[in-house]
Amino acid sequence: MSSSRIYDQKLAIQGGKPVRTKPLPAWPSYDEEIEAAIKVLRSGKHARQSGSYVAQFETAFAAYFGVKYAIAVSSGTAALHVALAALGIGPGDDVINTAHCFIGTATPIVHCGAVPIFADIDPRTFNIFPNSVREKITPYTKAIVPVHLNGCPAEMDELIEIAKQHQLFIVEDAAQAHGARYRGKLVGTFGQLGCFSFWEDKIISTAGEGGMIITDDEYIAKRARMIQHHGELRNDGDYYQGERLYYHPILGYNFRMTEVQGAIGLVQLKKLPLYIAKRRKNAHLLTQLLSDTVGVLPPYEPEYVEHVYYKYILKLDRRVLETPALEIAQAISAEGIPATRRYPTPLHQQPIFVEKRGFGKTSAPFTPPWYPGNVQYGSGLPVAETIPKDLIMIRMNPNLTDEDIEDIACAIRKVVGYYIQHQEDS
Repeated sequence: MSSSRIYDQKLAIQGGKPVRTKPLPAWPSYDEEIEAAIKVLRSGKHARQSGSYVAQFETAFAAYFGVKYAIAVSSGTAALHVALAALGIGPGDDVINTAHCFIGTATPIVHCGAVPIFADIDPRTFNIFPNSVREKITPYTKAIVPVHLNGCPAEMDELIEIAKQHQLFIVEDAAQAHGARYRGKLVGTFGQLGCFSFWEDKIISTAGEGGMIITDDEYIAKRARMIQHHGELRNDGDYYQGERLYYHPILGYNFRMTEVQGAIGLVQLKKLPLYIAKRRKNAHLLTQLLSDTVGVLPPYEPEYVEHVYYKYILKLDRRVLETPALEIAQAISAEGIPATRRYPTPLHQQPIFVEKRGFGKTSAPFTPPWYPGNVQYGSGLPVAETIPKDLIMIRMNPNLTDEDIEDIACAIRKVVGYYIQHQEDS
C-alpha cells in the first residue's frame, strides 16, 4: 500500500493546512468492560477480600502465560516493588537496570532500600545492552531488571547467561510488552518473576491503574501475596483464606487491585491476542509506508522476536536530518498526528539519582552505611545519553485504521521532507 494523497506542502506549524483535523481513534476503548464494572459496583463487593474477580483475573493471567502463580497489584510500579521485595532485595544490594526508560522501573529498587545501577542500551532496539550489564556488576549486585521497551523483547538469552554466571535474579519488566515473544516464548516467563502494567494506555488496561506479577516459584509467590497485602498471613498459611488473624510476619504494603479492575482485566485479557495482531499489522503497515522516506528509520524488529508495538519509535537519520527531535515532534503534532520525544532525559541523569536524593533528608540508600559501594551517576553511558536526541514517539493502537496509518505516514513524510529540503536550501 502506498499513499496517493496530496497535501498542502506548507507545514501546519507555519500556517499551512494540516494533514489531519479529525482526532485519531482513542485508546483504550471499552464496551463489555463497562458492563463488567457495573456488575461489580451493583454487587456491593468491591474489594479483593470480598469479591472474586481479581482472583479470576489472576487465574486467567497465569494460564495465558503458562505459569503457576499470578499476583494482581495496584500498578506496574507496585509489581516491581513487590517482586524485588519478595526476593529479599534490600539495603546493601544493588540492581542493574536500563538507563533509557520511564523512572517507574528504577524507583522500586530504591523503595526496597537498594541502589539502581544503570546499564547502557542497544542503539537499534533501545533495550538494555548485555555487554554493558556485564561491566556494571558489582560485589553487591543481586538482580537484573531488563525492560522489554516499547513492546520489543530484550536479549534474554545473553541476560540469562549473565545471571547464571553471577548467581543473579532476573525480574522482567514487561509493562510495555504483554504478549511479546522472544524466540517463541512469552516475555515475563524467563526470569524468577515477570511484572506487567495495566496503566491507562498499556496494551491491556484496567481503567487507569493496575499491575500483575507472575512466577513459577511457590515461595516467592507466597511472599509476594503477603507483601502486597500488609505482610499479612491467615491462620491456614494462605493469602485470603481462613480466619483473619491480623498477623503480620513481614513488612508489607497496600498494593491490592480492586474488584472493578479485576473484572475489566478479565475482559481485556480475552482481547489480548486480537490487540497484538492489530498492533503488529498497523506498525508493519506504517513501516512499509515509510520504507522509502529519507530521514527516518522505522523500529527495528529482530527476526527472532515478536514485537507488540506498545509505541512506534522513529529514529531520525542524522546522516541527512539535523533538525532537533523536539522541533520534528512539534511539527508532526501540528499536522494532527500526536508525536513526542521518547524519554529525553536518561535515568542516570535524573536529579534524584545524580544528587542521590534519598529517604527523608538523607542520601539513603545510595551511600554508606546503607550501601557499601560507590555508585556515581550522570555520565558514562554514551548510547543512552545520545539516542534520545534522535527519537520520535508515535502512538500505536488497535483502533487505528489503514486510513489513519496513511495519515500518520503522510504527516511524517511531509515534515521530514520539508526539513531536509530546508537544510539543503540554507
